[in-house]
Amino acid sequence: MSYLYELHCHTAEVSGCGKIPAAEVVSLLKENEHHGVVITDHLTPNDIDKYDNNIKWKKFVDTFLHGYHSAKQAAIGLDFDVLLGAEIRFPQNNNDYLLYGLTEEFLYNNAYINHLSLNEFSKIAAAENIVIIQAHPMRNGMTIVNPDFIEGYEVYNGNARHDSRNNIAFMLSQHFNKIVTSGSDFHQYEDLARGGIFTDTRITDATQLPSLLRSGDYELKCTP
Repeated sequence: MSYLYELHCHTAEVSGCGKIPAAEVVSLLKENEHHGVVITDHLTPNDIDKYDNNIKWKKFVDTFLHGYHSAKQAAIGLDFDVLLGAEIRFPQNNNDYLLYGLTEEFLYNNAYINHLSLNEFSKIAAAENIVIIQAHPMRNGMTIVNPDFIEGYEVYNGNARHDSRNNIAFMLSQHFNKIVTSGSDFHQYEDLARGGIFTDTRITDATQLPSLLRSGDYELKCTP
C-alpha cells in the first residue's frame, strides 16, 4: 500500500501535553515518509475553562483549530495532507475518543459537544458521518463502554510513556468486530512515526476517512 498516514497527533499550539509545534510536526512526518496526518488535539470538558468562563463557543473553536490551521499552512507545497480530527473526552469518565470525519463547520455548529455524554454524542456522530474510535482503551484509568456507542478501538497506541496494553485492545476489537486503528499518539520526539496506517487511497479530505475506515481497506503500520 502506497500512502502512510498518522492518525493520532497533538500540537503544542493546542494540546497542553503537546511539545512540538504544528509546523515541525509536519516537517518531521514528511521526512519520515508520511503522506499525511490527522491532527487530533484534545477537546475535553474543562478546556473552555482555560481561557474564560464566559468565552463563546466560536472563540473556543477558533483556538482549538489553531494547531490544525498551522499544520495546514506548513504543508503548503509539500504534497502532504493535513486532516482535521479530535481527541474528545466527555464528563462521565476519563476515556478519550478519536473523532474522524470532522469538519470545521461541524465544530462551529455543534456547541459544547464536549459536555455531552458518549451516548448523546454517538447519535450526533452517526447523523454527521463521524467515526468514534476509543483511544488506548486498555490503558490505566480507561473504562470499557457499550460498544454500540463507538465504531472501533485504537489497537496500537505508540506513546512510549504509557502501557496501553495494545494486545488486549486488539482482542477487544476482535470480540466486538470493530474497526481497528493505529496511531503514534504523537506528543514529543520519541513518539515520532510509531504508528499509523497504510492505504492505497490518497486521503485529501477528512470526510473521506469514515468510509475508508469502515471498508477495512488499509493496513496498520504497527500491530499489537
